[in-house]
Amino acid sequence: MSILRFIVAVVVVYLLYKLVRGIVLLFWGNRAHTGNREITGREDLVEDPWCHTYIPQSSAYQTVIDGKTVYFCSRDCYKKFKEERKKRQG
Repeated sequence: MSILRFIVAVVVVYLLYKLVRGIVLLFWGNRAHTGNREITGREDLVEDPWCHTYIPQSSAYQTVIDGKTVYFCSRDCYKKFKEERKKRQG
């Protein structure tokens, strides 16, 4: 009978753990702190205007064009975009 009580106690503790964890994640989200940088697990994707690839904003190559921040998947795509823009502008 004591083994049955032990198993029930373990199940109850596990269910309480899952309940508390679910409540914490509901209110504070799935966040991890790394130094001064906060990682939420949900990051905005941005579209490269040259190759139309979607990349996480934090890993994108970014530059300001006409007062607007533009994101590229790589420096090479940025260079190609810049060359094409020069051709169009004359």
